[in-house]
Amino acid sequence: MKRGTLCVTLLLLGCTTHTAQFTSQDTRSLDGQWQYHDANPPFDDVTQVTVPSQQWKTITVPANWYSAGVAHQGALWYSTHFTSPELGVDQMATLIFNAVDYQADVWINKQFIGQHIGYFQRFQFDITDTLQQQNDLLVKVNSPFETPGSIWPLHKQAIKGVLSQHDTRPGGAWSAQAQDANSGGIWQPVTLHLSRGAVIDNITAIPDWRNGLDNPVLNVRLDYRVNRPREALLSLRLVPLNFTGKHYEYTQHINLLGSRQNSMPLSVSIPMPHARLWWPYAYGAQNLYRIEATFSDAEGIMDHKQSQTGLREIRWASGNHAWMLNGHRLFIRGTNYIGSPWLGTMTRSLYRRDLQLMRDANINAVRVHAHVASQAFYDQADESGVLVWQDMPLQWGYDNSAAFAYEASRQAKDLLQQWGNHPSVIVWAGQNEPPFDSPWMKQRFSDWTPDLNRPLAESVATTLSEDPSRIIHRWSSVNEHYWQGWYFGVPTDFLKAAQSSIISEFGAQALPRIETLRTIIPADKMWPATSAPDDPGWDVWKYHDFQPEEAFGIAKLSRGRTPEEFIANTQNYQADVIQLAAESYRRQRYQPVAALFQFMFSETWPSINWAVVDYRRIPKKGYFALQKAYQPVLPSIEPITLTWYPGESGKIGLWAINDRWLNYRGARLSWVVLQGGHELARGSLGLDLPADSGHKVTELSIVPHTGAPLLLVTELKDNAGYTLGENSRYFSVTLK
Repeated sequence: MKRGTLCVTLLLLGCTTHTAQFTSQDTRSLDGQWQYHDANPPFDDVTQVTVPSQQWKTITVPANWYSAGVAHQGALWYSTHFTSPELGVDQMATLIFNAVDYQADVWINKQFIGQHIGYFQRFQFDITDTLQQQNDLLVKVNSPFETPGSIWPLHKQAIKGVLSQHDTRPGGAWSAQAQDANSGGIWQPVTLHLSRGAVIDNITAIPDWRNGLDNPVLNVRLDYRVNRPREALLSLRLVPLNFTGKHYEYTQHINLLGSRQNSMPLSVSIPMPHARLWWPYAYGAQNLYRIEATFSDAEGIMDHKQSQTGLREIRWASGNHAWMLNGHRLFIRGTNYIGSPWLGTMTRSLYRRDLQLMRDANINAVRVHAHVASQAFYDQADESGVLVWQDMPLQWGYDNSAAFAYEASRQAKDLLQQWGNHPSVIVWAGQNEPPFDSPWMKQRFSDWTPDLNRPLAESVATTLSEDPSRIIHRWSSVNEHYWQGWYFGVPTDFLKAAQSSIISEFGAQALPRIETLRTIIPADKMWPATSAPDDPGWDVWKYHDFQPEEAFGIAKLSRGRTPEEFIANTQNYQADVIQLAAESYRRQRYQPVAALFQFMFSETWPSINWAVVDYRRIPKKGYFALQKAYQPVLPSIEPITLTWYPGESGKIGLWAINDRWLNYRGARLSWVVLQGGHELARGSLGLDLPADSGHKVTELSIVPHTGAPLLLVTELKDNAGYTLGENSRYFSVTLK
């Protein structure tokens, strides 16, 4: 943060006025209708801007400017007017921005008060000396358009991940339109906070498990500021938030040091014997504690802040390729997720909806793919019990300077401090497909070098490693991205042995249902003349993220005769790829696969990509394939014979997989094989199905009679006859 005293000659007229009454320690919202104006040249210099008030327009805060109806690249002026009572003796005033994309320069009452860089963080400024009863607030928000060729895309300057470059954005990843629909703006709330003598800016709570799961210690860090060095009483309370249980309290007289401008850290360790642990859904309760932090003195409360957290242990057990949660081995059945290219549109209820859809599909973990969502998402993940793999917003190539690496590490530290309380977050991950680990970039970029961004990735990974309470994934390697059947190879390659314990991407594209597709592709563009990827008819499809080169060239998809047939072909292919891959890697549980993340869950805007639910959150066929393949107890079907012929015997393996921590003694696996309405085989076997296990139960030899497809249906039941899992699969039969 930089500070200065640059005078403002811009006269702010016609601004919305905020009024409210304050107490000595209070917070009020400055959200609402603000005014905005272009801040690109020639309007970029605040000392020279003299824009008539009628040329300013109204915009909603908070919102990304694109989703608020403003198509803009670069910088934008925001202004508003608010009233405040006169500050009392010893009072402090703090202006808080919960997130601005990407750079914010802030003036209040013609005084420059500071700058912030980074789209996802909360930041604040002390405005005690500049606050008046009538206040003009001016913010220059810059979300830059990065120059194609020289900077973009291999040497990007803004740390925005998928919000600035990705296959799921408007225009796709590589086209001339790939930076369309800029995500810039004041996209999270703005508040004015009053306190007396001190202010608590942030609370971070990290559990320490060295004394065992029954005796955790919570290490609490408070970042605070004071108007002068002083003594105060610190009170910390840990109160059960969503259950009835024991409270934990801590008080101590302390000396507060520092100044109004710079936060100081204060660390406290609180023993919490026999605290309730937080568990993912289906494994236990999502027990959460509210953290209440208070500074007070003889005159009463100085400042008070609340947060919440949960206690869970996560660690990597390298000996058996496993993630251990609260002492138990847990197989990860995950997905990749981006809520929207304009995160300000995502509310608590929308995040809750998406997480429930994930739970309904038996997904227990979500990779927040190369971006950081709003706090609302992580609150909902904590409450819903869905585990989170959290990426840094670093996607592909960036500026290779030491200064940029330092800036990325600074932002990584912000991520640790501001998102560290969430028990659902079990992984911090660095750069996604950094150039030095992506040899495919050599074919695309003449300025690619084998070590490009290695210092950046190492610097960020080192910072993330400062949190001892989570798994650190230093960067996401292309070797963990299993794109057989889409970018290379064929779907049956998924049946080969995995080469990594983590598979963080796999999948295939599929079109949404016809009703959704008609809202994406204009009627006159619905049926390009040919399947050739260079047919101009596909241009609008490509803008909406469809990849005809891969669909027709590698996946060998047929369009059929109508859009409806094309939709069916793509959805059948996606569903088959998902089931084939997910079941194969679940059969390889811990040998070596420990975590599996399908790519991706939902389309982020009116587009066509790898998602299993469309942008309206209507499931595709792939959603139900994922739901089936991700059943906690799965009777898995192993295609041993890949090509079937009438009259010749083929083999199918049947497996029993149990991700639960429950033993099922006396279970029974049954199956039936059908062809053209005729039963070819039927049988069942009794078995004991131990907790957290997977093994092959039997191998079937089947002789197809005709060229009709085979259908295998299988079911696992417990000893009381309750169905634990069901599965089915078709096998194509080839006529010689």
